[in-house]
Amino acid sequence: MGEALYPRFSDAEFRRRHDAARRLMASEGVDALVVYCSSGVNRHDHADIHYLSGFLGNRNNYAVMTARGEPHLFVQSFNHVPNAREASSIPTEWGGPSSAASVAGHLLDGGLSNATLGYVGDVPVQSYLAWQQRLAGWQFKDVTRAYRRLRLIKSAEEIEWLKRGAAMTDAALRHMIEGVAPGVREYELGAMIEHEALRRGGLPHLYYISSAPQQSDGACVPRQNLSGRVIERGDVINTEISVSYWGYSGQMHRPVFVDAAPNDLYRRIWDATLESYERCVRVLRAGATTEDVLDAADSIAERGFTINDGFLHGFGIGLLPPSIGTRESAARRGPPGPTFTFEENMCVVVQPNVVTHDERAGLQLGNLFRITRNGAECLHALPLQYYVVR
Repeated sequence: MGEALYPRFSDAEFRRRHDAARRLMASEGVDALVVYCSSGVNRHDHADIHYLSGFLGNRNNYAVMTARGEPHLFVQSFNHVPNAREASSIPTEWGGPSSAASVAGHLLDGGLSNATLGYVGDVPVQSYLAWQQRLAGWQFKDVTRAYRRLRLIKSAEEIEWLKRGAAMTDAALRHMIEGVAPGVREYELGAMIEHEALRRGGLPHLYYISSAPQQSDGACVPRQNLSGRVIERGDVINTEISVSYWGYSGQMHRPVFVDAAPNDLYRRIWDATLESYERCVRVLRAGATTEDVLDAADSIAERGFTINDGFLHGFGIGLLPPSIGTRESAARRGPPGPTFTFEENMCVVVQPNVVTHDERAGLQLGNLFRITRNGAECLHALPLQYYVVR
């Protein structure tokens, strides 16, 4: 039934993931792996559990595995368990009044004692205290960073799902652009995105949209909370849209101008945005580093602008490393992290959000890419341009 109701990776793909998790446990010196997730924006914060189970849940849930045993999923909400069993690829049961206590009981019943528990995610302090009480003599180790590195390089099946999510994202954003007109409210544009995503069998991951007049102070970055502002002639609209195929999302950004071409300021911002985007895409390939990306992004400051959002981030099912800004914006956004080297079949979003220093105006342009041996493959088909709707 689960395969009939929901998309499901192959058994071979889950064996690959479970084997990778066990190798991680051995390298980190942990006897048990416990993965915690709570629901985020349209459940993409369940990515770590989805990796082991294929389940995108709501509320607070735990997946647990040992070196030899099969992974188990503990679902906190009793009424969510039947659906979780339909979607999950691993044994699934109710977590009881306390899923953390049930996880501890599961490990003890499996014969472990005085062992090391490796945990993944922002485990609530209440759960951590419950483990300390019930697993006396155990050691606890945060292996979140190492675990999430397992998700950086995508399998062929994952890339196929990302391509489906990207196609759904293309269709949803195209539908929204076709629906832009004076008199429409911002939140109605969001409804267009959601309608098209659901109509195609996708999950709306996020739709950030902002609108403002070109001639006055405006929103320089897409809004995470849609307003009731009425679209007017002369407006500029910024977008950040992600629609997923069972968690695997595309992500794209396209600016839209309403019944007016970009004025001089917005034309200069667009030129800076497109230049930095194209420079970045040219350097991306397996073996490239964050320094190459930062070099590409320097053109933004050279043209007299800055950024608000990040310049590039890892993606796949939720945010992943790396997260890269620009050298010029480091004083506001924090210094760049350690040097990161891209590998084949990692996926990233190139998304320059070029803004004036006073944040009066800005544009954002972006697409999801797969890193290849010789370059970067764009997973989106929507033309790389700004749109003028009449």
